[in-house]
Amino acid sequence: MIWILLHVSLLVPTVQMLVLNGSTVDWTRSNLSLPTANTTRGEELTDQFPLNRTTTTAPQTGNLTLNVTSHPRTSTRQTSTRQTSTRQTPQVKELFSVWARLLLGSLVVLVLIASGGVFCHFRNNFRRGYIKSIEVDSGQPFVLLPCRTNDRLPSNASVEWTDRHGNKVHVFQNDCTVPEKQIQFYRERTEMSVDPLQTGDLSLKLKFPTGADTDTFTCCVYSRRKRILMKKQVQLQVKVHQVEVCSGADKVLLPCQTSVELFKSYKVEWKDHENRMVHVFQDGSDYLENQDEFYRNRTETNKDWTQTGDLSLTLKHLTYEDSNIYTCSVFSPDGIEYKKQVQLKVEDCQVEVEEGAESVQLPFKVAPELLKGARVVWWRYDPKPVVTVHTYRYLSDQLQEQDHHYRSRTKMNEDLLQTGDISLTLIRPSAGAAESYRCAVWRRTKLVAWTTVLLKFKGGDQDQDKDPGIGDRSDSIDMTPLMSAESNSSLFDALT
Repeated sequence: MIWILLHVSLLVPTVQMLVLNGSTVDWTRSNLSLPTANTTRGEELTDQFPLNRTTTTAPQTGNLTLNVTSHPRTSTRQTSTRQTSTRQTPQVKELFSVWARLLLGSLVVLVLIASGGVFCHFRNNFRRGYIKSIEVDSGQPFVLLPCRTNDRLPSNASVEWTDRHGNKVHVFQNDCTVPEKQIQFYRERTEMSVDPLQTGDLSLKLKFPTGADTDTFTCCVYSRRKRILMKKQVQLQVKVHQVEVCSGADKVLLPCQTSVELFKSYKVEWKDHENRMVHVFQDGSDYLENQDEFYRNRTETNKDWTQTGDLSLTLKHLTYEDSNIYTCSVFSPDGIEYKKQVQLKVEDCQVEVEEGAESVQLPFKVAPELLKGARVVWWRYDPKPVVTVHTYRYLSDQLQEQDHHYRSRTKMNEDLLQTGDISLTLIRPSAGAAESYRCAVWRRTKLVAWTTVLLKFKGGDQDQDKDPGIGDRSDSIDMTPLMSAESNSSLFDALT
């Protein structure tokens, strides 16, 4: 449209019309063998070339001049006609005045502005690179992924929501939802508005969002022949509440509060990221038959959660293995009613002692069940070299395995199998720079718990870099093999 308007505005001034009262005018074309194209006397057309007889008309009005030029094959009659026409003083006038040109120019500007406005209005629907970002906290009942259009969509079109991996999140086809085409992870968790193709509201409601739903979702509208009619992307970020605690701490609270109406018939489940059962509360009491052994006797919930809505979980005897993402889910007889996630980070434990102190305790507690048939090793891994500080196995201390610098300087609790307290008492700690100690617990060939304790001396040099492997211990250190007493050097290599 813009091109046509500009083209016409440039050509119109060159179009001319002529009215010569009482005179004869010839219009000729030099590329034809017959020179006369159109002859007019007043309003009468004479001697018109046959090809032009149906395409030319005598002008009614106008104020245009005509310059008549000679042609090699111009007839005598044509020459006399030119002479006759030159004796007249024609009345000429431009077809488009100045105000008309200004009006046409204004129209072009308005069309450009309107086109830009339409483009800006619909760019979110048709720009493939456009991504809308949304943030929501875990624990919300749902999150809405927006997708709307003012365009008229065909009634036989289909709508598909997919994640960044191309998995189908929701499919709307033939005026209904097709749950068979969506992956199991999103089953019974998605919903679209009624008549989305008629209203243009293609937004998707995603229920009970968790950290696993953090993704980039794409909404595509397809024609019956699978041609893309519209495409839009939405980036979802689900924020998970974080809790930090020192390794070896006695307990930590994983908060979970809801305003959803709760009943005793509901079931409350806490699971970790590996889908291990952490705690179950049902019919007014704990239901721990399916609780994973790692969490046995280490969890506790509020008994009055139906009245308070407080579903928080207390986790005892913290170790690095407890660093995880925990999910609290509430189930009614009709299905899930509530879901929230909490991320627990277990950090290094720090102990500060006065120079010249008689003793200091390096704290570490685990579930007593983990110590049955287990081997416990304490060692100092910084400053180097790595040395064994204390070893416990076969229900007794193995003092022959400890480094000679620590002979008669360490002690563990005698009732550790009952209490799970495997803290190490270090007698006459050497004053100076900070020292790092590590403790690990194995059962058979499996590492079940471990911690790191940073010992600092007041007034000493505290500017010491952390071990580079501390940040992500589960990935950087392999401590799964059970080492025998004769292979402590290999144990140190694995732990450091």
